[in-house]
Amino acid sequence: MSAKSSDKKKRIVLVVCNKGGVGKSVVSRALTDFLRAAAPDTHVYDADGGVGSLVASYGTRDENGQVKKEQDPAKGVGYYDIRSDASRNQLLDTLASGAPIIVHDLAGGSLGEISRIMDDGDGVDGFIDIVEQQGYRVTLLHVISNVQGSTASVREYLKAFGDRADHVPVINTFWGKKNEDFPFWYGYEVNGSKKGGNTKASISPDDTELLFPALPPGIFARVENMSVPYSVAAKSDDFSLVEKGHVNRFNEKASAEFLRIKDKLGL
Repeated sequence: MSAKSSDKKKRIVLVVCNKGGVGKSVVSRALTDFLRAAAPDTHVYDADGGVGSLVASYGTRDENGQVKKEQDPAKGVGYYDIRSDASRNQLLDTLASGAPIIVHDLAGGSLGEISRIMDDGDGVDGFIDIVEQQGYRVTLLHVISNVQGSTASVREYLKAFGDRADHVPVINTFWGKKNEDFPFWYGYEVNGSKKGGNTKASISPDDTELLFPALPPGIFARVENMSVPYSVAAKSDDFSLVEKGHVNRFNEKASAEFLRIKDKLGL
């Protein structure tokens, strides 16, 4: 990793995986709670249009409890559709705010969309050039599940961004607690022959691998249904003391993991 990655810079943090359904928005929501407590001037965006769970849970609401159409990314969640020709440029345009930390929860398959912003679908060098000209550095949080597609996504982003970004693998333990639960990331054996694990091995050793916590499934489902921040759910009377305790522990564990990469988050 180049020395440039350790310099104190403004950060654009992209929560990514080309495979859908791995838990990107769950990670983004916990990250929003953490950063808004540590750096209140953080700007947050949902790139899945107006239907993303990040804006649904963390967006500011009107007097009737409806998510406002107009969102201040410093207080709620700005949103756009990265898959749309008319709006994907907003990913880069958000840098004009000059906010020290900007977070984007990107939809599955977004790498190809990023390459279309400045590079006509051929790499991301032009994209990164603009980021660097604005005084930012890219941090990629790679959310990893137990399926091969999530590991393949890390490999694709590594090839595209190389050392012009900081790469942080985020193992979503909702999918398992042991290394063998993530065979394509950690590797596995077939008749004594090692399979998989090459992408993990290609991550620079100075990068930190995060173990993202998981809520008990029933509590997770109810929090999802409430469409509120995890920090709000932890105080909700809709939950028993034990259930609130589980949400609090989830928040504390997630924050402890993010704290390990505070330099890569711009803190």
